[in-house]
Amino acid sequence: MEKHPGNSVLVGITGGLGSGKSTVSKIFESLGAVRIDSDAIAKRFTDADSPVRKELQDIFGLESFPDGEVADRASIAKQAFNDIKKKNALNNLLHPLVREKFLEELTHVPEGSVVAWEVPLLFETQGNMICDFTVCVYLPVEKAWLRVEERGGIPRKDFDARVAAQMDIEEKKTLSDYLIWNDTSKEELEKSVYAIFQDIKNRIKVSHERENFLRNQSR
Repeated sequence: MEKHPGNSVLVGITGGLGSGKSTVSKIFESLGAVRIDSDAIAKRFTDADSPVRKELQDIFGLESFPDGEVADRASIAKQAFNDIKKKNALNNLLHPLVREKFLEELTHVPEGSVVAWEVPLLFETQGNMICDFTVCVYLPVEKAWLRVEERGGIPRKDFDARVAAQMDIEEKKTLSDYLIWNDTSKEELEKSVYAIFQDIKNRIKVSHERENFLRNQSR
């Protein structure tokens, strides 16, 4: 496994669209973890001072920048999820930049901290390779759609296009160290996250104790 910078414990949190990744990562944060949101980092590259504005305009057209500076994120997302070439061009442009910025932020995290890294495309971008633990937030697609619809989100066809563009949620479940079924109450969800957080801390403690034991044995 590739080692991430710093001396923190990196927990990658992923899941399907509308599954509740942000809610879970915020609960981790409330328990003492440092929260980093990859989507929030990516959005910085569509702001007025984006260093890749010209490249984005070349891919998605000037019409995706109504005021000439700030990107219309909804327009870019719709085009990307309905055009494989544009999606690949966007990913090739932004993913390395987001990864670089994320790794930079990790270097500023206090030593020994648990980092809750919220990233939709965790496995698709091999982000799991630098994680100490991975968590999949699971919600059946139809229920996820209802949640997206309730909060006034995207049209159903755009939702389906985005789901189709990601790794199948069943595969993400299999690949993850922990699975959270987000199909219950907020209280039950908090209990699930707390149990995982405690288990991670216990595993870290055991690992450190083992390292210390082996170090003492070698003297």
